[in-house]
Amino acid sequence: MTSILFSLALTGCNQDKDVIQLDWELGESFHLAATYKHVNVKATTSAVSLDGDETPNFTESWSDEVVWTYQVVEAGFTPESGDSLRGFVQDDTDETLTVIKATIDADLNLDEEVLEADPVVYMVFREDRDRLAGLVTFVNVDGERQEIAYSASDLSRSYNVLSQSMLTLAPTFLAPYGTRWSDTSLTLENGSLVDSVSGDGYTDVLFEGELGGGLIATRYEDGMPWPSWTVTDHVEAKLLTEDDVSRRRQALPAVAALPEAPADFDYRGALATSTDLSTALVLDDATIAEGWTSYVYDEYKPWAGSWWPQSKGDLVFGYDGRATLSDRIKSDIDPIKTEMDELQKALRDMEQGSSDYDAKLATYKENQQELVEKLLDFYDGIQADLDGGTLRIEGTNLTHDDGWSYALAELSPMDKMALYEHFSGNLQGNNPWYMPAWELLNHYSPAGGSWWGHCNGWAAAAILTDEPREDAGASIDGETVGFTHADLKGLTTESHYSTYSHFYGERYNDEDDDIKDLSPKAFHQLISFYLKEQRIPLVFDTTAGDAVWNYPVEGAQVSVEETTPANAASLVNLNTATAEELDELPGIGETLSARIVEHRETYGPFQAVEDITEVRGIGNGTLEDLQDLVTVDAFQRTYYVVASVYFVTDGVDETHLDGAEPEGFTETWGYTLEADADGTVVGGTWDQEDDHPDFAWVPYNNPVTWGQGSSENPFLSYGSLLEIVDLTRE
Repeated sequence: MTSILFSLALTGCNQDKDVIQLDWELGESFHLAATYKHVNVKATTSAVSLDGDETPNFTESWSDEVVWTYQVVEAGFTPESGDSLRGFVQDDTDETLTVIKATIDADLNLDEEVLEADPVVYMVFREDRDRLAGLVTFVNVDGERQEIAYSASDLSRSYNVLSQSMLTLAPTFLAPYGTRWSDTSLTLENGSLVDSVSGDGYTDVLFEGELGGGLIATRYEDGMPWPSWTVTDHVEAKLLTEDDVSRRRQALPAVAALPEAPADFDYRGALATSTDLSTALVLDDATIAEGWTSYVYDEYKPWAGSWWPQSKGDLVFGYDGRATLSDRIKSDIDPIKTEMDELQKALRDMEQGSSDYDAKLATYKENQQELVEKLLDFYDGIQADLDGGTLRIEGTNLTHDDGWSYALAELSPMDKMALYEHFSGNLQGNNPWYMPAWELLNHYSPAGGSWWGHCNGWAAAAILTDEPREDAGASIDGETVGFTHADLKGLTTESHYSTYSHFYGERYNDEDDDIKDLSPKAFHQLISFYLKEQRIPLVFDTTAGDAVWNYPVEGAQVSVEETTPANAASLVNLNTATAEELDELPGIGETLSARIVEHRETYGPFQAVEDITEVRGIGNGTLEDLQDLVTVDAFQRTYYVVASVYFVTDGVDETHLDGAEPEGFTETWGYTLEADADGTVVGGTWDQEDDHPDFAWVPYNNPVTWGQGSSENPFLSYGSLLEIVDLTRE
């Protein structure tokens, strides 16, 4: 991404009014291919399969492509009175709306997890400005259709929270209104910058995300219905040609019977009760006067659990000193894994392609191959012995003809689960004992740092599932084997190691990164939106350094003190003032105020006070009268904020059960916010640049389909775990 962003260097500036706009026709369809960066975990090393012939990736890990089909299902219509979309057009106007429906086609995608989720997304655009007015997602979660809806009622400004954020898997990023096809640098009403660089038939645009911050780079091409590519820290998307789509259809295996096309959903009804982001992210009078305290809904309250350190491998080798089957391979693999851990650490800090890097990588791959061979030999042997009867269940024990035996109740969580899968046959012919084998290959780090663990899996599980509080019995070859609540919490944690999530901010890795990455503005928006408005939990990495400590939030208390100097907010902002406020300025009146509003809504925000003379009827004399009364600067008010955030902890042992309230701790951060005259946050500064959250994420779904290729253990089926225990949030 860095090279792309640097290529967007500004080459000039002009005042042409060639504003970028997209045109859609009813029935038109197009396709986008998107990839998503995997969760920030203990290290940036990618998971590898048990084939043993892969070269690990020591940088970022990204998903395979997901192809979205976008179809224009409504266009050029003005909603009538009583329609829930009426609020997205101005009164007494003939403004029109377009609705685009995004779906996942089974004949263009192989990802079973995405197909299981079957997302259907409706995007409602106001046509005159290509701004998202409404966004609704329908998705399967735990076998049930769920909907979530957002709206934006204030569409008069060039920036737009819905168009400059991604609140769904479907790409929705569009550049702010007023962006030119030409080489320009544009300052928006909130003070953020938009740079555009034109080429032969295209324009590259760089702008800032409106929820969580972060830079977004897009390319617009003449005649295209969507940006031809979009690059962010966490998502990359590209517009496919008809040939691209045709080749993909031909390359994918034929499906016996395609599922029926997704039904039309009541997105209007969903939008009627949507969260309005135009008001949710503003510092209103009540917040300034009283602050706020908010907790997540009880049904979403996270639970405390162990972080299952990867240095111990307790999911495979067991906890509380128990003896388990997989102990028999531990002494053989520990020396290999220890050397791999040390090599991995060195490789992450080296320049790829150097002779030293290649030499260490070759040694790492030799160790990896040796480890895979030992794991396969051991666990294939377990499978063969069970099939051949030399290893069998006798009463409450797992017994071998060689004379050794283990109590079923004392087996490790993964040894129990593998034994359950062996007799259930859920894994479609795959060896279920590859579950602990894969875990040892990818998540066991005997020489790893003390903070390497499963905190991301626990954080997602603690939000998406009920706490396993009781033991559960599973029938294994006619014997009821008990899974303790600790076993279940561990397996639930591992099965949520790579859930679908929205990410904000970027992990800090070293001194080359910006330690202030998650800005106070982004942090304040996130807790205001998710905790105060939605009352659902999100996860923060609570340290700004390179260690990652993921903790879910259950609540927060925020106090706000205005620190704006006297008279600093008295100027009228030409880009955000209402027609009524402009009308009161000397020499303006009703007619000119309407023209000012029309001008900025047509061409984007004024870049300087002097630009008001571009409005018909306003000359230098009027400008001179207004010079000391108006501004285009976004920043006009300041606030000092103290946020105490209540986190649930993973610093408890494996057998812990929560009481009336989950075990947790509190972090308090202070920061200054800058806002415009209306209370819209435009910037801010941390009290301490190295003491604040590093990034944030919101898990929203964990598919139950078994399938290869995810960054979680592909042999641990969440669906199989749900056969043993009901984890559904009530």
